[in-house]
Amino acid sequence: MIRYVCTQETTNKTETVYYLDELDDTLGEWFIDYKEHSCKGCQEFKEDVVKCSDWYGIYTGHYCNDCYENNYPYKKERYPTIENDGYGERLEDDY
Repeated sequence: MIRYVCTQETTNKTETVYYLDELDDTLGEWFIDYKEHSCKGCQEFKEDVVKCSDWYGIYTGHYCNDCYENNYPYKKERYPTIENDGYGERLEDDY
């Protein structure tokens, strides 16, 4: 889940919303300061949430340090491949 931290242009009021249409645009324009991602494992917004990828660089979601170390469902190490290990996945589609 993503939430947005936005600042209103004329009043410098800051709000955190889950959907941008929640902002009251009758007061003027809003600017997105930044967006925060919740952890895919525990669903909480934490400061240590980072974008994670598996061994091949395939995006797997945003995880906090605790969930990455203890509850990460994807492989952190290299998958076995036919080319490197003689079994597993094939890296090339040339049959």
